Amino acid sequence: MMKNDKAQESPTKAKPKRGRLRRWLGRIAIAIVVLIVAFVLFRLIYPAWTNSRVPADAPRIAFSLDDTLLAYVGITDAPYQRVMSAAGGRLITLRPDAAGDPVDPNAVKALLEEKRIDGVLLPGGGDVDPNLYGGDPNTTMLVHRLRDDFEIALFHAAREKGLPIIGICRGCQIINVAMGGRVRNLRLEPEIKKKHLLLKGHPVDIEPDSELASIFGITRLEKVISLHGNSVAEPAPGVRVAATGPGGITEAIEADSAGKKGWIIGIQWHPEMTNDKQVQHKVFNTLVDRARKHQIYSEVLRQ
Repeated sequence: MMKNDKAQESPTKAKPKRGRLRRWLGRIAIAIVVLIVAFVLFRLIYPAWTNSRVPADAPRIAFSLDDTLLAYVGITDAPYQRVMSAAGGRLITLRPDAAGDPVDPNAVKALLEEKRIDGVLLPGGGDVDPNLYGGDPNTTMLVHRLRDDFEIALFHAAREKGLPIIGICRGCQIINVAMGGRVRNLRLEPEIKKKHLLLKGHPVDIEPDSELASIFGITRLEKVISLHGNSVAEPAPGVRVAATGPGGITEAIEADSAGKKGWIIGIQWHPEMTNDKQVQHKVFNTLVDRARKHQIYSEVLRQ
């Protein structure tokens, strides 16, 4: 009798297990659908929508593609699309392999002409290859040498043409390396790292006589969004420190800005991730304004 009782109970016990399995499969299916929708929205629809809001003749800003996982779903690109659209610029995405592998500097110059580029924005991403500046290759993360080579060639080609250039986070480090400087790995300095690799941010002091102070109209930001494990070490020849953060870490650099041909600013924090239109977003407005001047100048030359 006991065996029969157990045999009768087993089907009823199996039903709850099958029900739980169905619920979990349903949740997984919903999560997959949400991810697909997020990908379509942020990677395809959002960039098209933001670009549709700017005039057809808007200055064209080259945007070197971030190659991290977040970028592939559009999460890191979306803030740049938002601020550049608001500033009146059109982002033109360039892939690291757009000029060959290995990178052909002449192909990069041709790409600037083909795409009618008026300015350059170098965004964040993985670490710059330490072999480019004599660093330790065993202490880096997410190195993509092809992207490094492409962005350095892009920087030199844009600088030669006198295009305005902004580097954000990794882009700030690329500017310094491209001009002969070094990168400092903050992950090897735990006390410094915890003050800079954090979402809650930190204050920044801006040099009073810098181009950045002129743009922002102030010499101190009480809070910037800071997510960097590296920073500029020794500034390259011709590069000056424009802002510093906790521990004296370089937070911004400048070159070619004091009445010279071109305009180059590197910012270690993320102004694109704030809603600070009154101050921090001014740097993107300035980039677009300078790109527009280059655009007008180029059109005059073509006539």
